[in-house]
Amino acid sequence: MEFEGAVAVITGAASGIGRSTALALAKLGTDIVVADIDDIRMTEVRHKIENLGRRVLTVHCDVSQDADLKNLAAQTISTFGRVDILMNSAGVTVEGDVEKISMADWEWILNINLLGVIHGVHAFLPIMLESGSGYIINTSSLGGLLPDWGSSLLEAKTIPYITSKFGVFGFSESLYIYLRPKGIMVSVLCPGGVSTNFQLNVRHVADDSQQIVETETPGDIYGGIIKPDDVAQIIIKAMEEKSFLILTHPGSRERLMERGRYLLNL
Repeated sequence: MEFEGAVAVITGAASGIGRSTALALAKLGTDIVVADIDDIRMTEVRHKIENLGRRVLTVHCDVSQDADLKNLAAQTISTFGRVDILMNSAGVTVEGDVEKISMADWEWILNINLLGVIHGVHAFLPIMLESGSGYIINTSSLGGLLPDWGSSLLEAKTIPYITSKFGVFGFSESLYIYLRPKGIMVSVLCPGGVSTNFQLNVRHVADDSQQIVETETPGDIYGGIIKPDDVAQIIIKAMEEKSFLILTHPGSRERLMERGRYLLNL
């Protein structure tokens, strides 16, 4: 993967893993399109990228809205004339007992976490197919591979999140099979515990949800909470190696093999 002179579009790039990846790619010579709904944080990221000497475009973008992604693609091509990397990083969660979760909350999380990824691919894939090259990174989760997260309490309280992230993983694997012969690489990122502001995007539907998530996290089980800057370096290494599955915590690999044996014995 050649990063120098490439153009990367990153949704959810105003904070967390998206922000760290945008800055890491800019340091490698990539021009960046920063897409998010947080205009204030986007401005801060834009200044940092400009200070690194790279071109940058910021676009207010709600990934749940297909029109916003089409506008993002149009502005990207108008400004840079190309797109080489698409990273779908925006995400939210709903926590609580599944029987108490409203359909409005189900639609909210699926529209952002799953359809947001699909909207991004739908908008940018025709451009990549026309050029015969490109790299797509979709953000799933450790919870998109291991529904119990190593904790039955987390599994019970995060069913909508797990559902959306399993969907992202299946979509990404299917895309990988379909697109690799066409010259387009697909990776799926499945992070464990990462120190971001993700909890600001949580809807709680039960009084005890926040307490459970704060006291038990996948990072506690699979190797601690890591920094988004560390995740960005893991992503870049995976892109260089063209790895489909990007795991951030060493313990998750062993747990994934255990899950395979578990499924075969159900």
